[in-house]
Amino acid sequence: MKKTALQEAFNLLEELHPSFFDVHTEKGRAFIQTFHKFIDIEKQQIIEAYNEGQNTPYEYSESNDVNWYDGNNYYKETYNL
Repeated sequence: MKKTALQEAFNLLEELHPSFFDVHTEKGRAFIQTFHKFIDIEKQQIIEAYNEGQNTPYEYSESNDVNWYDGNNYYKETYNL
């Protein structure tokens, strides 16, 4: 699975500064709560961009057996959280 640039940056930060991600400390919890919102924003931007690019609503058509994915499915299948 792919990782976004932001996910890669946080992985590197975790390697270089593991204390930032220690949920057992106040410092770690504060860091995660503060910066997790940016991952949420990036996720929403990816989903919206995918949906706009598809220009097709999420639907399943039995007549032609086509299952269109929406941006949420695309994100889950493409990016490793």
